[in-house]
Amino acid sequence: MDQDQLSVTSDAEPGDIPAPATGSVVRWRRGLDPRDVDRLNQAREDDTAIVEEIPVDRAGLGAFSVACLVFNRLIGSGIFNSGSVIFYNTQSIGASLLIWLYGVVVALSGVVLYIELGLTVPRWQLRDGTKISTPRSGAELVYFNYFLKVPKYLATCVFGVSFLVFGNTATNSVAFAVAALQAAGVTTTANKIVGIAIAANTFSCLLHSMSRKWGIRLNNLLGSLKLLLLVVMIIFGLAFLDRNVSDANFSSKTAFSKTPQTPSGVYRYAEALIYVIFPFGGFHQANYVSRFPYVTKDALSHPNGQVLAEIKNPRKNFAWISGLSVGLLCVLFVIVNVLYAAIIPKEVLFQPGQDVALEFFLRTIGRASSDPRRVQAACGALRALSAIGNVIVFTFTAARVKQEVAKEGIFPFSLYFASSYEFSLRHGFRRLPAHKAGHHLYTQKAPAAAVALHWTITTILILAAVLGTAAAETATDGIFSHLPGYSLLMMAYVYGLDIVWFTVIGVAMLWLRLWPGSNWRYKSPIPHSLGVAAAVVFTTTNVFPLVAIWVPDPLQPFMARSNGKVPWFASQTMTLAILGAAGVYWLGFRFYLWHRRTRHAEVLKVTRIPVFKGSQGGQGGLVLLYEIIRLQWKDWVPEEDMQMKQPGSAESGP
Repeated sequence: MDQDQLSVTSDAEPGDIPAPATGSVVRWRRGLDPRDVDRLNQAREDDTAIVEEIPVDRAGLGAFSVACLVFNRLIGSGIFNSGSVIFYNTQSIGASLLIWLYGVVVALSGVVLYIELGLTVPRWQLRDGTKISTPRSGAELVYFNYFLKVPKYLATCVFGVSFLVFGNTATNSVAFAVAALQAAGVTTTANKIVGIAIAANTFSCLLHSMSRKWGIRLNNLLGSLKLLLLVVMIIFGLAFLDRNVSDANFSSKTAFSKTPQTPSGVYRYAEALIYVIFPFGGFHQANYVSRFPYVTKDALSHPNGQVLAEIKNPRKNFAWISGLSVGLLCVLFVIVNVLYAAIIPKEVLFQPGQDVALEFFLRTIGRASSDPRRVQAACGALRALSAIGNVIVFTFTAARVKQEVAKEGIFPFSLYFASSYEFSLRHGFRRLPAHKAGHHLYTQKAPAAAVALHWTITTILILAAVLGTAAAETATDGIFSHLPGYSLLMMAYVYGLDIVWFTVIGVAMLWLRLWPGSNWRYKSPIPHSLGVAAAVVFTTTNVFPLVAIWVPDPLQPFMARSNGKVPWFASQTMTLAILGAAGVYWLGFRFYLWHRRTRHAEVLKVTRIPVFKGSQGGQGGLVLLYEIIRLQWKDWVPEEDMQMKQPGSAESGP
């Protein structure tokens, strides 16, 4: 992708500027340089370009919203379901709790690396030659393009195509459906699960398509409510603590003792590690929505510049709120699982297929209720709330990543998927609404086309998982089990979206830190020793399950929680197949570009031009207002292929 120099505007107030082609009046924000007004007007009249409007500070994600983004993402179905697999797979109280501590280590080391990348990459050069960091939405998409410039489009295609598949909400949509049926006391069937899961997915997608503002408000409500309920759950656990059970389970003589079912190989431990990464894996959600933003008044003198867009004052909010929120949930998750082990006897914990969360509720609040169905309904309601919150927040973030992928020009109709739209009952969806003057200029536009793409893929996966399970599963006592398809999707999701890419991030950060010719330490806001330590820990903790899950265990030929229907190798094989398909897509895309160049002498040129406004005297910093994305087929000039990277483009390499 070709990227021009940052466009920094002055304090001029051009007023109403007629669009060149139509003569219609378009009012842009005050403070734009006349040259930038011309650029914007030309882009609005250009079929090969779109103008993306950046949320102003008052519409950005504040500290509370960023925290709720993390709470909603991490408190999902994993905290209630993963414990069952971990306790059974290890057959050890001590080993199970160590695995939860492993999840804490993964999350905390990962937060350090993602904060570092979020505040440093990509980097741009101002007209005066000063380099600043101006990160944007996309997280791994942006980072991989920084790490791997050649072969061209490889990082974009492999991550972008695989994220289309892995970056879905099918697992939590299904979990919400099952939990809602449990809360209602209704018998589960495949059709009911499919209907409710698709309804949850549809509601979330329509919400984020029609209103960015209400999507954020609901995120804040659910995130704070889920945190509160998790704390209440801990309070109930402490109130109903069983001293006899805790003494037996936490005895130094028996906490790590072996049973006849204790695994001798590594597969079941690797599977348990994947299940613990499931609830912890969303620690980097804020990176998905960190798009161009403020460049502080120190940007012209400080090599690290500043960042924002969706997030207000990110150097303050993005870093410390992300770290504090993840750290808080790490503590709460460990406490919840310690309480599981302090209340539920190990012979119950270690049973195959045991619902640990439900057993916890029965042994705590169940003591105050004579009807276990009410307890089951309460457990289902809490699970449903956690799952729907996860669906809503991941739809918000995943759609923006897919929008950023589309802006790279690798998909058919990329401009339409890259555009944001405004919705109103009077006009429906509008791609380029008329601008208003002053502070009313900003419109709550949303990536509706990217959300529609997200909805389509998630719906297909819901149907495949549930109906595919129904075709192979015979209902017992009229109750349908969704577990085989759900478990396959969950394992493939964690392995493909988290473990694989986390390993790449860790290795790349070690290379940036330790390569002799690298000057990364001078760009990064993270101390060098801390960055190296975090990269080493993050890499090693992800490499083990990445490799160990391929080592078969003769005593466990099937995946956990699959009712003996899914082979042990299915999820990782599915992941490799999708990554392989993404690689094939890249080859096909490069062949298409070669064909257009040789047959039609045309090359694809992708440019992204940010437009900033500067305050008086440059003392208040620079504020990004717009971004112009242009995808064009231009006449091929062979000499351009041999030219080096021009000054002013996004910085590449270490």
